[in-house]
Formats: sequence, structure tokens, C-alpha cells
Amino acid sequence: MEETSNREGRETGRPAAGSMVPDTWLYAVDNAPVGIVVCDARLPDTPVVFANRECAAITGYDSAELLGRNLRMLQGRDTDPATVATVHWAVVEGRPLSVELLNYRKDGKPFWMKLDMRPIRDAAGTLTAFVGVLSDVTVPHQAEARARSSESRLRAFTDAIPLPMLTLRMDGIILRANSSAEEALGVPAGSLPGRNIEEFAAGDESAEHHLCRQMRIQDSIRRVEVQASRPDGRGLWVLASTQQFEVEGETRIILVFQDVTELKEKEQRLTEANEEAERNIRARMRFLAAASHDLRQPLQAMALFASALDHHVSTTQGRTIVHSLKTSLRGMEEMFDSLLDMSKLDAGVMKSEPQVFLINDIFEQLEATYAPQAEAAGLEFRLVPSSAAVKSDPRLLARIVGNFLSNAIRYTRSGAVLLGVRRRGGRMRVAVYDTGPGIPESQRLDIFREFRQGGTPNVAGRSAGMGLGLAIVQRLARLLGHALDVRSVLEHGSTFAVEVPLAEEFLPTHGPEDDEEDAPEVAGATVVVIDDDPDIQDALSLLLSEWGCRPVVAGRADEALAQLEAMGGRRT
Repeated sequence: MEETSNREGRETGRPAAGSMVPDTWLYAVDNAPVGIVVCDARLPDTPVVFANRECAAITGYDSAELLGRNLRMLQGRDTDPATVATVHWAVVEGRPLSVELLNYRKDGKPFWMKLDMRPIRDAAGTLTAFVGVLSDVTVPHQAEARARSSESRLRAFTDAIPLPMLTLRMDGIILRANSSAEEALGVPAGSLPGRNIEEFAAGDESAEHHLCRQMRIQDSIRRVEVQASRPDGRGLWVLASTQQFEVEGETRIILVFQDVTELKEKEQRLTEANEEAERNIRARMRFLAAASHDLRQPLQAMALFASALDHHVSTTQGRTIVHSLKTSLRGMEEMFDSLLDMSKLDAGVMKSEPQVFLINDIFEQLEATYAPQAEAAGLEFRLVPSSAAVKSDPRLLARIVGNFLSNAIRYTRSGAVLLGVRRRGGRMRVAVYDTGPGIPESQRLDIFREFRQGGTPNVAGRSAGMGLGLAIVQRLARLLGHALDVRSVLEHGSTFAVEVPLAEEFLPTHGPEDDEEDAPEVAGATVVVIDDDPDIQDALSLLLSEWGCRPVVAGRADEALAQLEAMGGRRT
């Protein structure tokens, strides 16, 4: 009779009459949204005696095909043996069980099934059956597997990066760290996730919050240098770059950093060494500047003795010796003055005292000093007076322009030296033009360095100096806040200029439609110059080009007319 009943159940897919599944709840269980099976614990191998429609849909077998069989029919060679053993011993011992295992449907396709199994006992406590709830968890299981695989690939990728890298939440919690980051921060492998990045900040509170504050700036890569601390107490400096990104609706931060402690320590040592050297230099310069008066006295006394000796020497050879002595003393005094000026500037002793004055005031002083020197060198000295008022330190500005004139006279073999101005908006360009040999473009910055000389002096026996003149000019211009400019054409001459602010209270009042006063209607004009002196021609050509003119320079009128016709001008 029992065999007949079991066969009837297998044919219909429903429990046979007299089975342990009551008909009163059969319909509801059969239509439940989860797979439900009932296994008879009283029969050998605990066979299935009931399987609802959802269980059939999950496994791919009809309910009738499941009845009388063990759930092991769904397992395959890839099913985890340890999980299978866990299920077996739970059945043997009558214990509840919840497990996920790989199974196979009737068509051979694998799927992941979650089985929640509970034992059923009668009033005497005897195990009679197991009720199992089956769920298809293939999709979430595959998603979890993909996530694990992605995590594994990401970990392998980040570990391959030679720089330390962290992934953070916006509150600073570390989500992921590569092995380089663990090594740099001195922590065991795998111990960084879950910790806050601020744990590694230095003790200074401002530094502690600096990194996170910088990281919260949106949509930009930030680079920040901060001091950090390892758990072992060792401090370090890190140069960090951060970038925010969105993942699954949440903001994350990628932080890549580099340990720059050694570089920082080297910078600190170098800074301290430089500061010490600068202190020593300033101390020596202050001493030299303070002692300048005492050091000058012997030179002045020697100059006076040489002048006095001049009246007591009557022979030609003796007067030649006295003249050479006085020349050597003047050269020594010039060099000594240059050294003292350099020491004063470097020691910060020399101060600027700007005031408003007429530029012509210093022009007259310069003409009185340098016109005789130009005449002695066989040069023509020209001065273009100006009524402009400027704001500067007249003493220091005179030193700058005087150096320009001294160099122009020293290195110009023949021709002229011109001192003039040109107004440019609210500034005055004070320039010295010469017809000297010119300066190669590759040397125009080099001449402003200490102990660099521009060439051979023009006047025989005249000292070339120590090469400090333009170095002093550069420092004076920096002290005054004035810009310097050098222009030169080889074998035609050079222009050295300094730009000085005009005194606003002396500036002419004009409307915005008025042209600037500095170049009155001459820029772009063609200017004809006729002079039989080639050096004068070169000097005037250079000056006119400075003013923006097109110079036509010739020795005779017919030559000038020929040049004009070649340029397309009319002959009058």
C-alpha cells in the first residue's frame, strides 16, 4: 500500500493520500513565492515528498520529477564538498541549516541556491521531516563575485603603482590602501582601511585639518605639502595630490602622496646655511661700510701729497712719474669707491630718499663732470636739456646716469656721447647714447655681473675699472624701483637707459584724446640728417630710431635725396 501511494505521488507531483502534508494548506504552500520542499526523515536517504511550483521553476525539474529523490540530484562536480558535508551532517543530526551552494538545473545550467532547512519533530520529539525554503541567489552571488574580482584587480593595480595611494571617504576614513601606502606610513598590511587619515597628521592642529580641508575642494586636483606622523612617532613630510570622484552616488577621494622628508630636510639645511652665509656677508659688508671713512683717509692723504709733490718736480721724467702716480691714485680711488658702494648696497646701509626735482639739475652736474672727460678722449659731448620734474633720489640717479656716461666715454673710440630724455606716459626715460663698438646680444645680461668688463678702454692709460659699475647700477635701480634698458648695435653704438617716474604734481593736464607728450608728432616720421662725420651720423641714426623715426642719414644732400627716392619719397 505504501509503495502504491508513493508511486501515485510521483505521477501527480502532489503528496499521495495519507501522506504527511495536510491538504488544508497544500494549495497555499504550492503557490508560495519561494521554493518549498518537504523531505521525509523517516525514509532512507531523506527523499523529497513535496515540492511546490516555485521550487520546480528554480530547479528546472517538474514537481513530479523531484518527488522521491534527494536534493543531491542538483549537485555537480563544482559544488563545494565542504558545503555538501555540512548539509549531510545537519540532516544526520537533525539540526537547522542555512547555506548557499552551487547547483545545476535540469538543462545543466549552474545556479546558486540558498537553502534554509528546519527539522520537524512529533509530540514525542522524534524527527519526522525537514522543511526547506529554496531561493535562487545567482544574480546577487554573481554581483558579489564580480565585486570581489574587481576589488582583486583594483588591489593588484594599486599595488603595482610605486607611489602610496589611498581611497578615502569625505570624512577622511580610509577605504582602500596599496602596499606602498602601508609601507610609507609604517603600518601592518591590511590595517589602514577603516582608520581616519587625520590619525597620521602632525600634532599641529592647523596642519591636522589642512589636508582634509584641501581635499574638499570640488572638481580640481589639489597639491598640498603637509607634515605627517607615523605610529612609531617618526615625523615625515608628504607631498599629496588629491582628486574627488563619484561612485554609486557617493563622493570618494583618491589621494596619492610622496614622502619628501629627506628633500625637506636638505632644503632646511640649505636654507640655514644660506642664512648663515648671508648673515656673515652682511656683517662683513656693514664693517666695510662703517670703516669707509677711515679707509679713505690714507688715499686722500696720498692724493694730497702727490699734488704737493707736483710743484717740487721740474724735470720731464719726474713730472711724468708724478702724473702716473696721480693717475694710479685716481684709479685706486675709483675702485675703492666702487667696492664701498657695493658693500653699502649689500649691507643695506645705503638708503633711497626720493624727492621731486628737475631732471636738468643733475644734467648740469653731469655735464660739468663728464664733458671735459669726453673732450680729453676726443669725443663730442651733447646734452639735450629738459624741463621735466621727476620723483627719485637725485644723488643715486646721478650715480646711475654718471656710470652710463663714464662707460660710454671709456669704450667709445670716436664720435659722440649724447645724454637726453624721452617722456613715456607717466615715466621719463633717461638715456645715454654712444657711437661705440656695441655689445653682442649674448653679453648684454653678463655685463651687469660683478667683475665683468665690456672691452678695452678708449683712452690710453685709462683704467678699465673693476667691472663693478653696472653691477652697482643694477643694485641702485633695484633700490629705487627703476627699470633699466640696454639696446645696442655692433659697430654702431649702444643705448643705456633708466626709467624714472615723473612727478605727478608737475605733469601737464590734458584730456584723454591728447597724444602723449613724450614723442611729439615724430614717431613714424622720416627725418633727414646730413653730416660729414660718420660717428655723428651713427649717433643721430641711433637716437632717431629710439624715437620711432625713420632716419635718412647721409654725408651730402644728393645722397640723402637718392635714399629718399629709394624709399619712395618725393624729391623737392
